[in-house]
Parts: sequence; structure tokens; C-alpha cells
Amino acid sequence: MRAALTETEHDLMPGSDPTDEPADQRAVVLAAAHRCVDLLVRTAILDDDGDPTWPAWETGPEGAIGVVAGRRSLYDGDAGVVWSLTHLGEALNRPDAVELAASGMRALLRSRPDEPDAPAGLLVGEAGVDLLRRGRASRGWSDGSDLTDGLAGILLSLARARHHEEHAAAVVAELRHRARVEPWGRSWPDHRLGGASARPLCGLAHGASGIVWALAEAAAAWPRLASSALELAAEGLEWEATWSEPVRGGWPDLREDGVSWPDLWCHGSAGAGAVRLRLLELVDAGLDVPWSVETTRAEAEMAVQRCGRAMGDAADRAVEGGAGAVVAGWTLCHGAGGPAGLVALAADVLGVPEHRDEALSAAAAFVASAPTDPELWPSGLRGADGDVSLATGVAGTAVLLTDLAVPGVVPSLPLLGAGGVRGTR
Repeated sequence: MRAALTETEHDLMPGSDPTDEPADQRAVVLAAAHRCVDLLVRTAILDDDGDPTWPAWETGPEGAIGVVAGRRSLYDGDAGVVWSLTHLGEALNRPDAVELAASGMRALLRSRPDEPDAPAGLLVGEAGVDLLRRGRASRGWSDGSDLTDGLAGILLSLARARHHEEHAAAVVAELRHRARVEPWGRSWPDHRLGGASARPLCGLAHGASGIVWALAEAAAAWPRLASSALELAAEGLEWEATWSEPVRGGWPDLREDGVSWPDLWCHGSAGAGAVRLRLLELVDAGLDVPWSVETTRAEAEMAVQRCGRAMGDAADRAVEGGAGAVVAGWTLCHGAGGPAGLVALAADVLGVPEHRDEALSAAAAFVASAPTDPELWPSGLRGADGDVSLATGVAGTAVLLTDLAVPGVVPSLPLLGAGGVRGTR
């Protein structure tokens, strides 16, 4: 277990005034990260064999409606918690987290579903579980195309593992087949749906950004696929650029009749911006892309500016009204964790260390305003405070807080670990 709080950490517990000193901010954020790990450890539900699972939320149109256990997904299930604990246990010197993560990983890999209709995508299916395996991935398939439950998520998992190149080639070909030619570029309607619900989307979770990211990672993993994958990725970027709005600082959420311009990880500038930062990294690593790198950089910087404002506004609301005033808290998908994670990532990719300082300061302001127990922090799901998941709960927040408090020990949360550990100690 972790050591007792230092004097500095004790002085900066929730309810105290946030400090302007970076060292003190790191101390309070690090203490909060440890408390998040404490919550993940104590909420584990062990079966007779000692295999852990964690509570997850069933949701309805109005938010959370009940608690379940045994969900496998990366987004809001056991795989996401195990992924977080795997990194946090080593980074924070937490043997309890390391042991629990190892048990959870073994349980997930031992009980893989064999039903042909089992979810195969990255965020809600077995491709996400595959992120726990080193150098291995499943040859999944999906009728969808996006990162959440579609072929793009499967392709990203294959590329991360550099496994099953022939299957990856088939996925790239199918993504081209499903793409719709637009006046500028290509998009990916959801052919499983009808009417306006099938319209192509922008963004990371369900839109073109996530598909472009997977195609670029596949090109970097397998040079033989680079030409076809990057040509298609370029067309996806071209289509999404037609929706980019510099004045609003991002891309629209096209799911609703009333178009909005969010700064979220799932459907807004935080996720789309993270993809563009990753594209810049891949170019710096030698990937020869058929699109304007300067345009990609400009779009990334636009997203960083938008997310920086959103992050600062969230910190101000926390200081003025407490953590409960920050809708969805410091969570990845729906909260300020997405914008904050993008700003921290930009510090490393763009070489602007001040971005990381700003993200640390904002996180410290939130933590100082929040209850001591992270179980009481706002969740990314309405009515689900106490959520421990990766995308909408404490598991993801813990990774982000650790990245800010101790740079260089955990990978980027918005990129789900792609590119490994960045930053400096």
C-alpha cells in the first residue's frame, strides 16, 4: 500500500486553497491519484477464484438506471479498469494495484466470449480487451466502421499489436468500400441505421477522426498497407476539414438536429485534436503522408486553444462552486479530462511545456475543490457518481492525474496509450 500523506499533501487536501506553486500542485494532484487507486482497489468484487470485476452502470435516456458487474469493455467495464491499474500500479509503486491488474487481466483473457455476435470493437468489444495483451490481437469483424464498435477500432488494435497483417489489409479494403465519396474527400455513414441517424460524423469515437487514426497507425505498422491506408485517411481528413470551424475551435457534433461544437473527447475538439497530434508524431517518426502536415498542425493547435479555454473554465467553476459545478467532473469522455488530457499531450508533441503547467494547475484547482473521496466526484454519466470506469469515471481520471503529477510514467489517456510514455520526470 502507499505511504502516508506528506505534510504538503495534507495541507493541500480538498477544501484547502489551491496553490500557485507547481511542486505543491503536483503534490495535491498526486495524492488525489493515489486516492483514486484506493477506490479502484476497494471497489473490486472478487469471485470464489479471486478474479476481480468492478461495478458498472446500466444507462437509459436520462442517465444511469442501475449497477451491474462483469462488463468486459474498455470504455466502461473491467478492461478499462485493468488497463488503468496496470499503468498506475507500476507508476505509483502500488503493489496492490499491480496484483489486482494482473488478476483482472488473466480473468478477462481466460473468459473470452466465443459467440459470433460478441462485440468486437475497441471501446465496447474484444479489441479493447486486446489492448491488455502484448503483441496479440483478435481477427475481429464488425458491421460498423467507427472506433467504438466498428472496424476502425479493430484495425487500431491490430496495428498496436502488429498482428494479423492480412486481416488488417482486409479491414482497410472494407473501410474503403464502405466510405461515401463526398464533394471533398470521403465519409463513413453508418449503414446499420436509417434516415438522419445514419449521417456521417466528425470526431474520434464515432466519426472520421477515429477512422483516420486507425488507418494511419496501420500504415505505420505495415509499410505494405501504407499507400492504400494513407490515401483513404487523407480523404477522411479532407471531408472532416470541410466541417472544421476555426472561430468555434473545432468540429461539430452532427448527431442531433441542433448542431453543437463541443470540446469533448468522444465527439469534439479534444478527441479530434488528439488524433491530429498523434498524426504529427507519426510524421515525425518517418511516416510519409499524402496531406498537408501544416494543415494538420494548424487544426491541432486550434483544438488545443479551444480545449485550453474549456479546461480553464472548468477549473474556474470548480473554484467558485465546488467540484459539483463541473459537469461530468474530470472524466475523459464527457468531462474536463478530455480537454485537459489534450492540453497535456500537446505540451509533449508540440514542445510547449507551458501547456502541461496549465493542465496541472487546472487539475489541482479541481482536486482542491472536490471531496476527499473520489467516489463522490462527478461522473461522466448523469446519476452515476462513483463510476470507476476508464471513460466516464475514476480509472481514467487517475491516469490523467498521474500523468500531470509525475510526467513520464504513464501513457497519454486521450490516445489510450498509443505512442507510449511521453513527458519528462
